[in-house]
Order: sequence, then structure tokens, then C-alpha cells
Amino acid sequence: MTTQLTITIEESLLNRIGKAEVEKSLEEWITQLQLRAAAKEILEDMSENDMVNDVRWQAARELAWQQEKSKYLVK
Repeated sequence: MTTQLTITIEESLLNRIGKAEVEKSLEEWITQLQLRAAAKEILEDMSENDMVNDVRWQAARELAWQQEKSKYLVK
């Protein structure tokens, strides 16, 4: 679902910058809002999960360490 909004822009600004540039700026702003909304959802999801105390996460972390530790340990 989409909602259409009407905004008022001074004609002098529109004449100086141009309609295409204003449209481009508004589209970029909407994209930034979408990214902020997605980031907020991710943070909310992450705050609901306690990964430090999650047994499955700890097991996966240990397995990854066992598989990759040779790259990081000095011999």
C-alpha cells in the first residue's frame, strides 16, 4: 500500500533547482527513510534475542572458531 502526499515548494526554489532535482532529492530522502525503518526493525529484533546466552549461537561460534583458528593463531 502506498500513500500519496502533497507538499508545497516555493516556486522560486523550484525554478532555481529544477523539478527533476527536487524529485531526485525527495526520492533519495524516501530511500534513507526506508533504510532507517529497516535498521530500526533489525535493532528491535536483535534486542529480543540474547545471543550471548543462546546455546545454539555459542555452539556455532565455537564451531567457527575450531574451523578458522589456524588462520589466527601464531605458531
